Amino acid sequence: MRTLLLVTTLFLSLVDSASAAGGVVPGLTGPAAERAAGDAAVRFRALTEARIARAADLHDAWGTFFADTASTGLQATHTVLDVTTTGGDYVYAPTALPPGNACLELTTAYTPSGPKLWAWDWCGGRDTVGKIVDLNAAFQATYTTVVNGRRSYTMDEHRTSTTANTWTAYLRNYVTGAWDVFYTSTGTKDIPGSTWDFFEIYTTVNPSTGAGYYCRDLQGRTIEATDVKVQQGGAWVPASPANSSLAAPPAGSRFDCPSMTFSVLHANDAWRAQDGGTAPGASYEAEAGTLAGQAAVRSSPGASGGAVVGYVGGGAANYLQLSANSTAGTHPVTIYYASGEARSLTVSVNDGAAVSVATPSTGGWDAVGSVQVPLPLAAGGNTIRLGNPSGWAPDLDRIVVG
Repeated sequence: MRTLLLVTTLFLSLVDSASAAGGVVPGLTGPAAERAAGDAAVRFRALTEARIARAADLHDAWGTFFADTASTGLQATHTVLDVTTTGGDYVYAPTALPPGNACLELTTAYTPSGPKLWAWDWCGGRDTVGKIVDLNAAFQATYTTVVNGRRSYTMDEHRTSTTANTWTAYLRNYVTGAWDVFYTSTGTKDIPGSTWDFFEIYTTVNPSTGAGYYCRDLQGRTIEATDVKVQQGGAWVPASPANSSLAAPPAGSRFDCPSMTFSVLHANDAWRAQDGGTAPGASYEAEAGTLAGQAAVRSSPGASGGAVVGYVGGGAANYLQLSANSTAGTHPVTIYYASGEARSLTVSVNDGAAVSVATPSTGGWDAVGSVQVPLPLAAGGNTIRLGNPSGWAPDLDRIVVG
């Protein structure tokens, strides 16, 4: 049986408004964007229409709502995950529609064809995807930074013409430091009611687990929205109980995912959805870990997140440490790295004895290869340290826990 559910929240960005003009975010627009979105857009439209139809009975919605028309923009920082959904499920999280009669919704969409970012155009009767971008390595290398250990993009959407009701969405370009235009739309807002930032799903219950298929897809993952601001009177103001409403976090079972926990990190400008357990093949980016000594992040177009960690090793003080969830037992851990020469590294778990791992040349410092090592992991959280006390280790991209 199909279930239409949504979780909502709004949160606050630490950056200033999009005053420094930049370029344009690459992506598909018009009919090409609609074709690329496919069924993900069909489900998204159905969810929104269903929510609006029961506006007086929002028992299955949770989060921060803005009902005012005085605000003229929204800023927020949103998590980016490498998640592809299964079982026909879709996760739209976060999906942000600013207050102030905005008609442009910026949506992070996890779909069967991979993660996307799109602008949904609610202006002038269009009511469809206006632009879509793959959240791939090239996007992440340009438009994300690490926030609370996770890759995240920062958005700014505000009204750029009052008379025409024109709204423009921008993304922070972390390479140039400027704000690049994502999409602009003009016209009358087609949907009534409050505005939001949602965690929203379209799910089918998997009969073998009793939970939505998406629940397994997100195991061990966290979606976080932080640092939300709304624009009021020309100034950016934190989302708070004074300008928004936020109910108590619901149980995950209400969203066909008992392992999901929702929490308010700070009312009302920071929210988190965390799916407990361990996903087979859970990936942990090196640049999101703890860097000690000389260890440092550098850009690398061949890496999964557009970056690697170098200057690991050459002494015990220079290391990378990652936190990884697991079940108890020995697990194959794949280490992805780049190296223009044969090197080696040491790996230890939970401050235990280190094992040495040979890392042959991958053919270049931006060419990624991998080695696999069995590691004894505990149930729950583990710390995995990579280093080399007697020589330099390769540049590290990520690890995958099997």
